[in-house]
Formats: sequence, C-alpha cells, structure tokens
Amino acid sequence: MKLFGVPYKMRNTVVEFEEGRRIAWRHFGGHRWRYVLEPVDGRTRVTESFDYSMYAAPQRLLIEGLRFPSRNRAGIAGTLANLKQAAEADASKQRSEVEQA
Repeated sequence: MKLFGVPYKMRNTVVEFEEGRRIAWRHFGGHRWRYVLEPVDGRTRVTESFDYSMYAAPQRLLIEGLRFPSRNRAGIAGTLANLKQAAEADASKQRSEVEQA
C-alpha cells in the first residue's frame, strides 16, 4: 500500500466472506473495503467499495478532509483494471492449455 506516495504495510482482517460472491476486510480503523462478485453473461462483474459509514461526523469529516474517498476511488479504479488484466491473461492461458491438450 502507499499513502502520499510512501509505501507501508498494514494488517487487515477479513470481516465478510461468501465464497465466490463477496469478501470484505478492515484494518484497525474499522472502515471496510469490499469486493462483490456477480455473474454476468458468462463473465464476472467485480465491484469494489470503501465503506466508512460507521464513523460519527467528526471522523467522517476528517476522512473526507484528508480526501481519502477520492483517493480511494482512484485506487479502486486502478486495482480493478489490474484485476481485469490478470483475470483475462489467466483465462487466455487456460484456453491455450486446453487447445494444446
């Protein structure tokens, strides 16, 4: 992970899990990131979200003042693009292996 361009590590805890459908995790702060997977026309739609709604107004204002929601949106877009690229490369590799067998 990076914050203001500085790399760091953080321990997260999985707080929601439904195999093939959803996973959510949080760190010490309590806010959650979540992936929801939905089958769509033989593919999978992945939606990532950042949820900080559990905080009272002062903490929410601080999170918003530090521009975490907008930075997280940009990070989410990048993560989803990387995930799509990796999944498509994996699917292509699997198709090639099946064709060769």
